[in-house]
Amino acid sequence: MERVNPYLNNIAFYLVLLFAIVLPLSNALAEAIAVAILVIWIAQNIAYRRKSWTKYPLFKPLCALIGFKLIVLLVSGYQGSFGSPFEQLTLPLLYFMVPAIVVNSQRRRKVMWLLIAGAILASGIGIIKYFSGIESRVSSIVSGYYTLASYLTVVLGLVLAMFVFSKKIGEKLFLGLVSLPFIAGIIFTFVRACYFVTGIFVLLLGILKDKRLLIPVVVVILLLLMFSPQSINTVSQRFDFSSKEALSERDVLLQKGLSKVDDVGFFGYGINSFPALYNVLADPDIKDKSINTWHNMYLEFLLDGGPLLLLILLWILIAQARYSWAIYRKTQTEEQKTYQLGILLFIIYLVVVGFFADPLRDPIISMLTWLVLGLSLI
Repeated sequence: MERVNPYLNNIAFYLVLLFAIVLPLSNALAEAIAVAILVIWIAQNIAYRRKSWTKYPLFKPLCALIGFKLIVLLVSGYQGSFGSPFEQLTLPLLYFMVPAIVVNSQRRRKVMWLLIAGAILASGIGIIKYFSGIESRVSSIVSGYYTLASYLTVVLGLVLAMFVFSKKIGEKLFLGLVSLPFIAGIIFTFVRACYFVTGIFVLLLGILKDKRLLIPVVVVILLLLMFSPQSINTVSQRFDFSSKEALSERDVLLQKGLSKVDDVGFFGYGINSFPALYNVLADPDIKDKSINTWHNMYLEFLLDGGPLLLLILLWILIAQARYSWAIYRKTQTEEQKTYQLGILLFIIYLVVVGFFADPLRDPIISMLTWLVLGLSLI
């Protein structure tokens, strides 16, 4: 274990706990806390010449990601405010900070439960606003429904991993109850990609690990049938693929985006290049004029930074999956198995949702990503 200043490290740990619970509730506050954690981490690295973070499994791919995006920024530029490119360059540093501060499994459990608590608060507020008629879909307090759906899906995956490894009936009952607001929140966001990922989680773990995992899903669906039949109708409409709006215009976006691939340079078109490449206001095929991304993570990386940036993204996903799978297979510790299984589910989420959105461009989901992956090192 590396040398640390116990007082500074304890302060940083309490900041991580606060960060975990406020992340889905306040983007600005979460980023401010992340800056404070970064300052403490850098100070301790300098004071004690710590270098263990250079041996982390994602050290090389993350350095490649940050370094190459910086080159793209200088060579090809960016669109919109500088805040978004700056976040894309700095938020991955959370991956390096978290293990040095959280340190052990006991602390990791505390961070995990505060992540779960924050997600319950966010989903609860969203559900109340939905049923009171304030919102037509459950959405994040500080961002849209896609953000909340993604956040709840990730945390649900971690809770489901805990469920299948719990031994006692009481623990399973408790975790089943904990998962109910997440499942309900995901349903009421009406985000089909997250429905699909949640279905994968439940089927994989239910078939391979514990069929009792299906119970919370059945309970939520029965409650919907009893108390909110209009929500069932809305879900059915979302899956009516005979409608012209069924694909939410993603087929048009994909076609327009792929038409730009042949001319993409080695350094791409620049960070957040969508507005420079495609004018949605002038295209009658696009009804939603607020669209500002390609809604495809792989296409975003390719067009923004060229083929090398896309390869770096795939490198990160594969490296983390290999690391977590190796730990999952070798470890005899159930807590470690639980967490690494949750990480593998998280990778599934990123891979699948990446075809329908770019979750890493959302600062809240990006911070959640690097926090969760950083905790996998403990």
